[in-house]
Amino acid sequence: MILNEGWLLEHYRKREEMVPMRDGVRLFTAIYEPVEGGIPLKGRPVIMTRTPFGTAPYGEEFSPSLGIQDRNYAVNSYIIVYQCVRGSFMSEGSFANVRPLGKGRTDEATDTFDTAEWILSNTGCNGNIGVKGISYPGFYATIAGLCGHPAIKAVSPQAPVTDWFRGDDMHRNGAFMLADMYGFGGWFFRRHRNPTMDYGRGILNTRGDIYEFFRGKSIQRLLGTPSRSLPFLAAAMRHPCLDQFWNDRNPSLRLKDAKAAFLVVGGEFDAEDCYGPLETYRRLMDDSYADVFLSLGPWYHGAWKKTGYDGLDSSFFGRGTSDYFLDSIEYPFFAKYLEGKGPGPARVTAYPSMSIPVPDSFEEKDRGPWDDRWLSLGEWPPKGTSRKTLLFGKDLVPLSSAREGKISWVSDPFNPVPYYESPTEDRDRGYMAGDQGFASLRDDVISFHGFPVKDSTFLAGPVEVHLKVATTGTDADFVVKLIDVSSDGRRMLIRADVMPARFREGFSKPRPTLPGKAFELSFTMNDICHELLPGHSLEVQVQGSWFPLVAMNPQTFLANPFHARRNHYVKAEHTLFPDGSWIKLGVVD
Repeated sequence: MILNEGWLLEHYRKREEMVPMRDGVRLFTAIYEPVEGGIPLKGRPVIMTRTPFGTAPYGEEFSPSLGIQDRNYAVNSYIIVYQCVRGSFMSEGSFANVRPLGKGRTDEATDTFDTAEWILSNTGCNGNIGVKGISYPGFYATIAGLCGHPAIKAVSPQAPVTDWFRGDDMHRNGAFMLADMYGFGGWFFRRHRNPTMDYGRGILNTRGDIYEFFRGKSIQRLLGTPSRSLPFLAAAMRHPCLDQFWNDRNPSLRLKDAKAAFLVVGGEFDAEDCYGPLETYRRLMDDSYADVFLSLGPWYHGAWKKTGYDGLDSSFFGRGTSDYFLDSIEYPFFAKYLEGKGPGPARVTAYPSMSIPVPDSFEEKDRGPWDDRWLSLGEWPPKGTSRKTLLFGKDLVPLSSAREGKISWVSDPFNPVPYYESPTEDRDRGYMAGDQGFASLRDDVISFHGFPVKDSTFLAGPVEVHLKVATTGTDADFVVKLIDVSSDGRRMLIRADVMPARFREGFSKPRPTLPGKAFELSFTMNDICHELLPGHSLEVQVQGSWFPLVAMNPQTFLANPFHARRNHYVKAEHTLFPDGSWIKLGVVD
């Protein structure tokens, strides 16, 4: 269902206001009010999104969001509010990326509180406000749940920016996400004058295939001079380890103060913010007394609002997952707390992914094993999940020969392992479920195969990794990929992540490696929610680069890797010892 423009114009009116904050700064706010006979309705709940990305279109034109992802709220006569956060687009004040809480007279929590106060006094609100948002707006939804205003009854952080050092957008386990930060960061981190309706283009631009564009260029060359025009990027480069700078910007560390009910939403194939949803959910469950719900689906970033979404790369995930989420999970959650209507969704709703080729015709799509796959659960991971350890060299057999109990390969910074099979002009989200057959053919990728299944097997929860490794360099990255191998030879990526050896003793304690000396490297990859079909098996690939998704490790230890120049980049021989290496998965009984 999509609401057409005629219906919206008949049932809603739009006004734009500059809402005052306690320090006098005014925030641009678009308010869509339900009307009957042209008169605004009273006693209606409010659904609000606060965003740093603008609230276009401005003026009389209506946002298309009303008729698509917010259609259920429009049909049920909600007051719908979109607000530019402080210092962004049409709002006054100064913008701060992931602004820390409690560091001044105002912050995002006080701005949300003041906005709620204004809404109560200046609209027909019934006293109940919900806040939701995807990605960066998901960060502001989390903050709304912490602001303490009694009218904010329910919030839904969806793929929320949560921790820009451990796992979201900017870093993975402290490794710098080069392609994303060159693209998104080059646009968003620049200084912008406000008020403005348009941020214009970014100042960092690639040309042609990004693999070839970035290859052979040091991080200092790529970011050293441009960072002067990108203040937040420059600040991040001054903090190459986990410290107070990053902790101050991590709202999950404050979730003990959560007051509202939470519906946390995550995509299993989210290239930007796969980490944030589960970290937020776990922290809420462990630290808070909030009413908490979780929804997971086989989505890329924000695909749960994309009508017609059915798959990624060459894998088909099923029909109607986004419609089901909007109609049967998100809206019932807010209706429960803002309208007092219905029981709400199950505590955990999950839709497992599968490795199924995209059907050739509509008739094939119309029937198949993807139908009715939504699970209603009481907890995550699901009850009955057991942890299974797969040992390298035993449960997972190396596809290349191991000599003297070890497997070695050369990691060349000037010929790194591509993140995706096909050339791309920008980072392509399809890599999250991409076929890894191309990587298995490279000499600098080692593969292990095993865990064949006769019956469908549901894998759920985090993926723990423990490697016993060595390198001839003084620093290294190790990338581990978990792959679903189907009977036709397709190698669909289920989950992958990178772990810098420099952080093996902790993200705040970088240490060089001793050339040739073995060490242990442990880390946890993001949760999976995946069904292995009969006849399928697992493959694990281990490699030393994932380029240019992740900035190439120079393989020379530097106190600050952002200072790496071309001469710091050296070839290194990496070694994995199967005896002493394993992964651990959740298997649902």
